[in-house]
Amino acid sequence: MIVTASTALLLGFVALSTVDGVYLHLWRYRLWARADSRREHWLHTARAVLFAPIVLLVFAQPTAGAALWTGVALLAVDQVFEVLDVLEERRSRAGLGGLSSGEYLVHAVLVTLRAAAVALALASRPAAAWALDAPLTIGTYPSSIVMLVDQLVPGALIVAVLHVWLGLRRPSAVGSAASTSS
Repeated sequence: MIVTASTALLLGFVALSTVDGVYLHLWRYRLWARADSRREHWLHTARAVLFAPIVLLVFAQPTAGAALWTGVALLAVDQVFEVLDVLEERRSRAGLGGLSSGEYLVHAVLVTLRAAAVALALASRPAAAWALDAPLTIGTYPSSIVMLVDQLVPGALIVAVLHVWLGLRRPSAVGSAASTSS
């Protein structure tokens, strides 16, 4: 039951983060193309790169031992990038008039979905899973959960590669018409 709830929250997070990360950040606001938003884009890129391994180590299997602790470490690194992103957004979005109320709302819902999904995924592990010398997995998840979560990985890898590719492109002038049009 806990794993099912965690997976449902994760799927909600992925759906909404696709709207935020792909539609708003990459398409509508073209953060990758704006010189003043490059740092924010690279923070998003770092988080996109971390997402697939986090999914595999925290959500796809009942990992334990070193695999579980590696997943927790990646979650901690992702959290640092998220904090840096929040601190960067005011400066990065100044030329766009700041974040809209709608995007603030999306971010608040995303943080809630992610935190709840992670909390439930970690709470579903038995105490023995947290021992460093535990086997890499303890038990199994229902095949439907494994199938759903595994389907997220290819899309996550494509989004990560897209972020890197766009980040390597030359940015436009700050505030140019090309970088602010929808």
